[in-house]
Amino acid sequence: MTESKDNNLLNRKPKKIERNQQIEPSSSFSRDKIFTTSTIESNKRTIEKKAEKTTTIRLSYRNKDRLNALVNTKGLVSVDEVLDILLDEHESTLTSDEKRELRTMISIYEKKR
Repeated sequence: MTESKDNNLLNRKPKKIERNQQIEPSSSFSRDKIFTTSTIESNKRTIEKKAEKTTTIRLSYRNKDRLNALVNTKGLVSVDEVLDILLDEHESTLTSDEKRELRTMISIYEKKR
């Protein structure tokens, strides 16, 4: 009896899923309806860069989540863009001596590569 039961289980054909009509949502999500922000085109950065080599960095999950949230809320392409903007803003607050020291350190790190 068990042999015929096992044999029957192996020879069963799978049930087919019946497809119904496509369901359309009653309302759709729009960021314009949630947030009221004014977009200024002059603030948007459209920097065209050549393809650069990439690397990885270690950071906490908290910072990873914060960076990804910034990418999504600002409508940017990558985390690299967010970091580029944040670093540019921070560098603009440096004194001329600090900027010179920063450029020197950057050139040292670039030569190490």
